[in-house]
Amino acid sequence: MNHHFESTPIEIGVLMLPGQVPLDLAGPLQVLLSAEQLGAPIHLHFFGPQPSLPWLGAMQLSGIKPLPTEAIPLDLLLIPGQYRLQADERDQQLAIDWLKYQASASRTLMAVCSGALLLGRAGLLDGLRCTTHHALVDELQKLAPRARVRSDCIFTEDAHCLTSAGISTGIDTMLHWLGRTLGQHIAHQVARDLVLYWRRSGQEPQLSIWLEGRNHVDHRIHRLQDALAADLAHPWTLGEMATRSAMSERQLRRRFSALTGLSLMDYLMRLRLQLARQLMCETNWRLARIAEVSGFGDDRQLRRVWQRFESDSPAMWRRSRER
Repeated sequence: MNHHFESTPIEIGVLMLPGQVPLDLAGPLQVLLSAEQLGAPIHLHFFGPQPSLPWLGAMQLSGIKPLPTEAIPLDLLLIPGQYRLQADERDQQLAIDWLKYQASASRTLMAVCSGALLLGRAGLLDGLRCTTHHALVDELQKLAPRARVRSDCIFTEDAHCLTSAGISTGIDTMLHWLGRTLGQHIAHQVARDLVLYWRRSGQEPQLSIWLEGRNHVDHRIHRLQDALAADLAHPWTLGEMATRSAMSERQLRRRFSALTGLSLMDYLMRLRLQLARQLMCETNWRLARIAEVSGFGDDRQLRRVWQRFESDSPAMWRRSRER
């Protein structure tokens, strides 16, 4: 279904550099392509110091325009990350020099993964909250000592800069920008078209409980983990979980702990706690409602579990995310 949009084109520039991480580029571009197919008036421009780039094996990316010598108006400038060993320092410096004067003419800057390092080297993250891949956080802080670098989220937005942790999180970040620019209904439609299981808000930790404990091949445990994540408000009993995984209760407890390194009940509590954190960031609901929706029953139980994993109170944690 096509949506009605204003005819004013949305001008988007993409910085193209050697060593481009394929999904850093293709993920956000797929979001834009899906929006374009829904009728969004998106105009893409690809800029770089080279007219073509090697990409995947023998494949070449061509049609890249030279870096403009004067700033041009852009609604969004996308800076994908590059593999460090394949990055060309001369081209990186040319890009940094260009970013310094192009940034002021770009309504939004969006860096994916190591793209944030370019913004940091250009001095464009000073005083701003930002993030990058968890393996590069320390390097970003050294390059941009005045930036407020965070390692506990998958993307950030501060002033006119969006930064993301990289790889798949570029999709989440572009969906966020799309929703802010064209409306949440468009972002939701694109997310459905891309068959995204969980549209993330940005506040999830990079190494989160949604991924932790999934690095095994037991389909019975995976089936149970999927069921728990899909209905955290349900009052799960050990008997129900054993039935869902086709094991005895004793076998389930031992097998789950051996495969995940977590007790079954700790895993369930941490899933619920992560959902509660997300709701605290995305809604203005009272803690009692958040506790009910996330499966804790009441706010007393949520606070009790919260104290096991967090040093601050729920209210203090929530305020810290609003700054």
